[in-house]
Amino acid sequence: MDAERKIVELLKERGCLLQSEIVNELKLAKSTVSEVLKKLEREGLIVRERVAGKSYRVWYFESSPKPCEILRVGILRASEYPHILLALKDLDVKYSIKVFDSALKLTKEISSGRIDVGFSPFITQTVFAIILKSMKIHAIVALNGSGIAYKGRLDECKVFATSEFSAMESNLKLALESFGLDIFNLTFRYFDSVENALKNFKSCEYDAIALWEPYLTALKSEKVYFKDIIGDFPCCSMASSLEFYKERRDVVRDFVRCIRESLHKVEKLKEVMARELSKLIGFNWKIVLRSFESYKFVCKLDESNFRFLERYGLKLTPENIRCVADPIVKG
Repeated sequence: MDAERKIVELLKERGCLLQSEIVNELKLAKSTVSEVLKKLEREGLIVRERVAGKSYRVWYFESSPKPCEILRVGILRASEYPHILLALKDLDVKYSIKVFDSALKLTKEISSGRIDVGFSPFITQTVFAIILKSMKIHAIVALNGSGIAYKGRLDECKVFATSEFSAMESNLKLALESFGLDIFNLTFRYFDSVENALKNFKSCEYDAIALWEPYLTALKSEKVYFKDIIGDFPCCSMASSLEFYKERRDVVRDFVRCIRESLHKVEKLKEVMARELSKLIGFNWKIVLRSFESYKFVCKLDESNFRFLERYGLKLTPENIRCVADPIVKG
């Protein structure tokens, strides 16, 4: 294994090291490490920061808490992203896409600055942005796209599984109340892994499960879609870390513009984008394609989106909204 590959593999594994630690751990010459790091820095694969004298701290770009040359984009293992992938093709920047299983983990990574721009539930991003004040929301990019899978009759279900602190949980409770069910007499189980939750559902540990696409389309079970009960609702939104927003506002602006322009192309390119997205999220492309029908793909942000959150019990003041929303793209 050559020096460059060794250094990249070490940084991928450890995330961050002092330059001197790379020299010691790999037993390479200082000059060799210095030359390789300069090359990797030019390519955008690492970020270096001087800490004292000639000493540098080195991050692999995916682990850096600071913006880097490569745009780090985070998405969920979900299917609301055909227009996002189209927009990235038109955006004149190098980028890397990371897929997350957890909306909480992805939103934390945006807030910490390890993801520059991420697409996760609107309610989750809003709460993080208000509490931590370390991210900005730029646009709602998808409506709907989730529902309940259940066994038997929905009104006889007693144990419900859902992801915590998400649109899934909020919509589930809204939907059950609209059916006249007393949610305080029901049991809610929260999961981090949808794969494990689906196994438990199939083994009858849960009576029903709140799911997003394409899991909902892929599951053979009785289903009801949230949009058919509560109407259209903001599902996924685009947010950036505050530091990235301050340093690369032009990229944010261009990204939003490209997403808006891509909306006119999605219908004609659905099959192509289903195939591309399926490679990222690990689903059969035909299931991804069918799941697109559950969504309305959009790119907008206004006060009505935040007012919808009142249905989840989250009431924002005008000051909260100004703090959370990017005024450049609001409207």
